[in-house]
Amino acid sequence: MRDLSRRVGSAAAAAACFSAAVIALCWSWADLTVRATRAPDRPSNIASMTQNRWHTAVRRLQQARGLNPLEANYAAELGRHYAWLAWRSQGMPGESAGYRSVSRAKHLDAVRIRPTWGFAWINYAEADVLARGNNIGAHFALQRAIALAPYEPNVQLKVLALGFSLWDGLPEELRAGVRDTLKRAVAVGNDVDSIIRLAVQYKRESDIADILTEKRHFETLEKLAYPANR
Repeated sequence: MRDLSRRVGSAAAAAACFSAAVIALCWSWADLTVRATRAPDRPSNIASMTQNRWHTAVRRLQQARGLNPLEANYAAELGRHYAWLAWRSQGMPGESAGYRSVSRAKHLDAVRIRPTWGFAWINYAEADVLARGNNIGAHFALQRAIALAPYEPNVQLKVLALGFSLWDGLPEELRAGVRDTLKRAVAVGNDVDSIIRLAVQYKRESDIADILTEKRHFETLEKLAYPANR
């Protein structure tokens, strides 16, 4: 009986090791599948994302999600790819709206899988606004991004862009959070020139003028906000 128990235990351990190896293999294959499938971050890179490349990337990401459904990155990347397609289809409002809805759903999947990921929250907030307009759900997502990734440069820029664009429709508490993000980003020097451009674009020069400390940043602000004076 003791020998039988040992054999059963050994078989169970072997089965567990095999299962773990299969899972690890699936996850590794998923990572290999999605390499070089990131959606473009900047308008200047959009031209490189052809329709054929988009279909290939989405197919790989969907395969990866099937292999590892608990990886939030895959859902987030799908959301970004559908956002790109929505942008590309903006000449066809109905079609573009459909893609924006899918993008929002994918980003929502990402925050459900990994609710402490600030970058996923700001991408969801952006997708939610584009799909449904200024709403309480987007405000909540924006607040989560601010709280969870207060010093992450790419999150800071997105928080400022979205916060400034929604400014008149934000509650004062959330405006304060956006101002705090602005102060943190400038204090640590995270791409201040881009932040100045955002402030000028959305007429928030007064918010940034009081917290700049370097002469070159003041010069950039003056050049962008008051070009007629130069």
